[in-house]
Order: sequence, then C-alpha cells, then structure tokens
Amino acid sequence: MLLFSSYLIGTHSHFIYFHSYGMCLDNISTFLIVLTLWVTLLMSLSMNNAKELQKLLFCFILLNFILVSAFVNNSLLGFYIFFELSLIPTLLIILGWGVQPERIRAGSYLMIYTLVGSLPLLGSILYMDFHCGSVKLFMPEISIFFFSNSDYSYFCLLWILAFLIKLPIYGVHLWLPKAHVEAPVAGSMVLAGILLKLGAYGLMRSLDFISLNICFWADFFFTWGIFSMCLVGFMCFRQCDLKSLVAYSSVAHMSLIFAACFSSDVIGINGIMGMLISHGLCSSGLFFGVQCLYENSGSRSLYLNRGILSLSPLFTFFWFILCVGNASAPPSLNLLSEFFLISSIILYGGAFGSIFCGVSVFLGGLFSIYLYVLVCHGKWSLLNNFWMPFTSRHYAVLLLHALPLYSLLFLSNYIFYYI
Repeated sequence: MLLFSSYLIGTHSHFIYFHSYGMCLDNISTFLIVLTLWVTLLMSLSMNNAKELQKLLFCFILLNFILVSAFVNNSLLGFYIFFELSLIPTLLIILGWGVQPERIRAGSYLMIYTLVGSLPLLGSILYMDFHCGSVKLFMPEISIFFFSNSDYSYFCLLWILAFLIKLPIYGVHLWLPKAHVEAPVAGSMVLAGILLKLGAYGLMRSLDFISLNICFWADFFFTWGIFSMCLVGFMCFRQCDLKSLVAYSSVAHMSLIFAACFSSDVIGINGIMGMLISHGLCSSGLFFGVQCLYENSGSRSLYLNRGILSLSPLFTFFWFILCVGNASAPPSLNLLSEFFLISSIILYGGAFGSIFCGVSVFLGGLFSIYLYVLVCHGKWSLLNNFWMPFTSRHYAVLLLHALPLYSLLFLSNYIFYYI
C-alpha cells in the first residue's frame, strides 16, 4: 500500500507537490523512495534464514529510515548528515553477517574512503551557508556565481568529491569491490541498489545551482568519467569471482551517469533518473543470483559454477533476463536510459565522447554475455558433489527483481517527466 500510494501521488504532477520547512518531495525523491522500500523488502526475503534475524531486520529498518530521510530532506546539511549516517547500519551488516575475516578491512575501506572524501563537501556546505545564507537542497534559485572563476572551479572540485567516491568512478572505487565481496547478500543488494544512488542523487540536486560544464576541471572530469567506463569494462573480464564481476559492472554504469552530468540538459537528467532505477533493480538481482549459486556450490568462482542450465532451467531464465538488463538490451528500462545518457554525452563531448560511448556499450554487452554463458553453459564441475534445488523463495525474489525492471519501461513517461 505504501509503495503504490507514493507512486500514485508522484504521478499527478511533475512539480514539487509536498513541501514543508524541513522536507520536500518531488518525482525524483518519490521514485528513489519506492526503490528503497522495494529493495529493502527483497533484502528481507533474501536473508530470512540468517542468524539473529531480529537484529538484522532492525538494521534494515534503521537503514530504510536513514535513506528515506536523505531523499526527502530539504537542507543540504541535513542531506549530508543522513548521507553519512547510512554508513553505520551498512557497516553493521557487513561486519555482523559477513563470513570472511577480510570483512574488517572491507569495512575500514568503506568508512575511510567515504568519510575522508566527504569532509570537503561539509566544508563547502558551510562555506556556501556563510556566503549565500541558505543551504536548501530543493531551491534552484540559489546562485553561487559571485565566485571568481578560480574560486568557483575549486568549489566545484571540493563539492563533487564525496559524490565521486559514493558513485564511485575508477580511481576512487577500491572500497566497492571489497565491500561487495565481503558483505552478505543483503549488504551487496543495498550497496548496489540504494547506496550508490545517494551519490548520483546528490549530483543531480547540485546541478540546480552548480554548472559543471563551465568549471575549469570540466574537461578533465568528463574525460575521467568516459575513460573509466571503458577501463572498468576491460577489468570485468579479469574477474574470476562472480560478485566482483557484478560489482565492477556497477562501477561502469555509475561512470556513465557521472559523464552525463556535464551536459546539464533535460535528456541527460532523465537518463540518469531511469538508469538509477533500472540499475538498482538489475544489479541487486544479479547479486542475489550469485548468492543462490554460492548456497549450492559453496563458491563464487566462475570456474566452479558452470552448467546451471542442465540443473535449473528456471534459474537460468531469470539469470538470462537479468544479464540482458545489465547489457542494456531491449525491452529493459536500461536500454531507454542508456539512449538518453549516450545522447547527452555526445552532445557535450562530440566525436570524442561518441567513440568512448561506443566502446563502453560494446564492452557492457560483451561482459554480460560472458557472465551468462560461463555460468549457464558448460559442464557442472565434479568438485561440487551436491546440489540442492532452488526453493520458491529464490524464484520469488528473482521474479520481483525482473518484473519491475521490464514493466517500468511502459511507465517510463512518468519517470522521464519530472521536470
């Protein structure tokens, strides 16, 4: 009831329709809140047999409250506070329900990267409050063009640093594969499905009062973003851990979102919005599929999880449609979103951007085919001497990932019509 009521409210108008002193809600926030609630439901279903289930569900509820508060907060300082508070329940999930001793190092990477990178953002918010007298997130009339050109460029650099790490893009991404590999399935689902969206959400809100395309560092960051897409695409082929491969594919998609922010046009922002929703569903579903394989084979290795087609054709079907969505092939929402993003990147980067976009799209399709073929085809390894059939819970969670991923394409006029 909560999911559908929030969705129906959001489709009546593309303007801000709920506003108070401390909170504000529009279509961007509405869809991300619905995504948060949906992924949290699937996280609960995926770990219903975990130890100390009540404590785990408390972490889920706390994380849900923090994320929803971040998406509806009207203050930049309030958004920053909830932006950082989301680390605490995530860290508890990784440390409390992870199984490998390396989870402590993964949690340290997560905290150090995010906290150190967000300190310049805190300083920028306080500096902006001192000069502008207002730090409202939903007020596009804020103007910071009273800076000189050099001061404005450094302000943009410090402002977006925390969002770059939270996305993340190549170079500040090392915390993400470690956190994904060491986290339980619920931790991986919330990291890929929701927490990566906080960085993109902050960038989208910042575009109301910051023009990245006139910043001195614009060409450098744009080149970094599109080069990151291609480099991470090549890195996916070097992974032998299924979780690590899916995590690096998330980095490639987030780099595409970051590069599209520089055009600052409606097409690019609409594409970002669609990609956030579609990637949240697709990546979360792939991580749950990896967990299904791990529960049966005891390993996440690409070399041991082979020949699933002969053992479970229904799981192979769900794995196939999730890989199709990850490759941005029709009829998924990823396809339409990637069209918008690529057209926005080409508008800003010209022929230079189009070459890198073509390479990244090719690599994205290639490593998605690679992921599907190596897992589903071939011969089941004799080292895996047991096989437990998948239960209805596994298929239900996979269905609830795949169904909105493809059905939302028919509601894309609401997703892409929030301005």
